[in-house]
Amino acid sequence: MRKNRIRELRKSNKLSQEGLSQILGTTQQAVSRMENYAYNIPTDLLIKMAEYFNVTTDYILGVSDTKRDLNGQVRMNREMDQCYDVVRRYQNLTEVNKRTLYCILERLEQSQHET
Repeated sequence: MRKNRIRELRKSNKLSQEGLSQILGTTQQAVSRMENYAYNIPTDLLIKMAEYFNVTTDYILGVSDTKRDLNGQVRMNREMDQCYDVVRRYQNLTEVNKRTLYCILERLEQSQHET
Protein backbone atom coordinates (compact mmCIF):
# COMPACT_ATOMS: atom_id res chain seq x y z
CA MET A 1 0.00 0.00 0.00
CA ARG A 2 1.33 3.43 -0.89
CA LYS A 3 2.07 6.05 1.74
CA ASN A 4 -0.62 8.52 2.53
CA ARG A 5 0.84 11.86 1.61
CA ILE A 6 -1.86 13.88 3.39
CA ARG A 7 -1.15 12.12 6.69
CA GLU A 8 2.59 12.40 6.09
CA LEU A 9 2.42 16.15 5.38
CA ARG A 10 0.04 16.79 8.28
CA LYS A 11 2.23 14.96 10.78
CA SER A 12 5.47 16.51 9.53
CA ASN A 13 3.85 19.91 10.13
CA LYS A 14 2.74 18.79 13.62
CA LEU A 15 -0.94 19.25 12.81
CA SER A 16 -3.83 17.24 14.16
CA GLN A 17 -6.63 16.23 11.83
CA GLU A 18 -8.72 18.91 13.54
CA GLY A 19 -5.99 21.51 12.93
CA LEU A 20 -5.77 20.65 9.24
CA SER A 21 -9.55 20.66 8.94
CA GLN A 22 -9.65 24.23 10.31
CA ILE A 23 -7.01 25.36 7.81
CA LEU A 24 -8.93 23.75 4.94
CA GLY A 25 -12.36 24.87 6.12
CA THR A 26 -13.72 21.36 6.38
CA THR A 27 -14.36 18.78 9.10
CA GLN A 28 -12.02 16.47 10.98
CA GLN A 29 -14.05 13.56 9.61
CA ALA A 30 -13.39 14.69 6.04
CA VAL A 31 -9.64 14.83 6.74
CA SER A 32 -9.80 11.35 8.26
CA ARG A 33 -11.62 10.01 5.19
CA MET A 34 -9.06 11.63 2.87
CA GLU A 35 -6.25 10.03 4.85
CA ASN A 36 -7.93 6.63 4.64
CA TYR A 37 -8.65 6.86 0.88
CA ALA A 38 -12.39 6.71 1.56
CA TYR A 39 -13.13 10.09 0.03
CA ASN A 40 -12.63 11.76 -3.32
CA ILE A 41 -10.82 14.96 -2.47
CA PRO A 42 -12.68 18.03 -3.73
CA THR A 43 -10.52 20.13 -6.01
CA ASP A 44 -10.73 23.21 -3.80
CA LEU A 45 -9.44 21.26 -0.76
CA LEU A 46 -6.68 19.67 -2.82
CA ILE A 47 -5.52 23.10 -4.01
CA LYS A 48 -5.68 24.55 -0.47
CA MET A 49 -3.56 21.65 0.82
CA ALA A 50 -1.01 22.06 -1.96
CA GLU A 51 -0.72 25.78 -1.24
CA TYR A 52 -0.52 25.31 2.53
CA PHE A 53 2.11 22.53 2.39
CA ASN A 54 3.89 24.15 -0.59
CA VAL A 55 3.76 20.98 -2.68
CA THR A 56 2.17 20.01 -5.99
CA THR A 57 -1.26 18.42 -6.16
CA ASP A 58 0.38 15.48 -7.96
CA TYR A 59 2.60 14.95 -4.91
CA ILE A 60 -0.41 14.88 -2.57
CA LEU A 61 -2.21 12.41 -4.83
CA GLY A 62 0.86 10.16 -5.08
CA VAL A 63 1.15 10.66 -8.84
CA SER A 64 4.63 12.16 -8.48
CA ASP A 65 7.45 12.03 -5.95
CA THR A 66 8.46 15.59 -6.87
CA LYS A 67 7.19 17.90 -4.16
CA ARG A 68 7.44 21.25 -5.92
CA ASP A 69 7.07 22.56 -9.41
CA LEU A 70 9.16 25.51 -10.60
CA ASN A 71 6.76 28.09 -9.10
CA GLY A 72 6.74 26.22 -5.79
CA GLN A 73 10.52 26.07 -5.76
CA VAL A 74 10.76 29.80 -6.46
CA ARG A 75 8.38 30.49 -3.54
CA MET A 76 10.40 28.21 -1.29
CA ASN A 77 13.64 29.93 -2.32
CA ARG A 78 12.13 33.33 -1.43
CA GLU A 79 11.09 32.01 1.97
CA MET A 80 14.52 30.50 2.54
CA ASP A 81 16.19 33.78 1.57
CA GLN A 82 14.15 35.53 4.28
CA CYS A 83 15.41 32.98 6.85
CA TYR A 84 19.00 32.83 5.67
CA ASP A 85 20.47 34.92 8.51
CA VAL A 86 18.60 32.89 11.12
CA VAL A 87 19.92 29.63 9.63
CA ARG A 88 23.49 30.93 9.59
CA ARG A 89 23.25 32.01 13.22
CA TYR A 90 21.70 28.64 14.16
CA GLN A 91 24.61 26.80 12.53
CA ASN A 92 27.03 28.61 14.85
CA LEU A 93 25.25 27.43 18.03
CA THR A 94 26.46 24.58 20.20
CA GLU A 95 24.42 21.36 20.16
CA VAL A 96 22.99 22.20 23.59
CA ASN A 97 21.88 25.63 22.42
CA LYS A 98 20.40 24.15 19.23
CA ARG A 99 18.28 21.77 21.32
CA THR A 100 17.27 24.64 23.61
CA LEU A 101 16.21 26.75 20.63
CA TYR A 102 14.26 23.81 19.22
CA CYS A 103 12.36 23.48 22.53
CA ILE A 104 11.60 27.20 22.50
CA LEU A 105 10.29 26.98 18.93
CA GLU A 106 8.06 24.02 19.84
CA ARG A 107 6.60 25.94 22.77
CA LEU A 108 5.97 29.00 20.60
CA GLU A 109 4.15 26.80 18.05
CA GLN A 110 2.05 25.26 20.81
CA SER A 111 1.09 28.64 22.21
CA GLN A 112 -0.01 29.80 18.74
CA HIS A 113 -2.42 26.88 18.48
CA GLU A 114 -3.77 27.55 21.98
CA THR A 115 -5.02 31.04 21.12
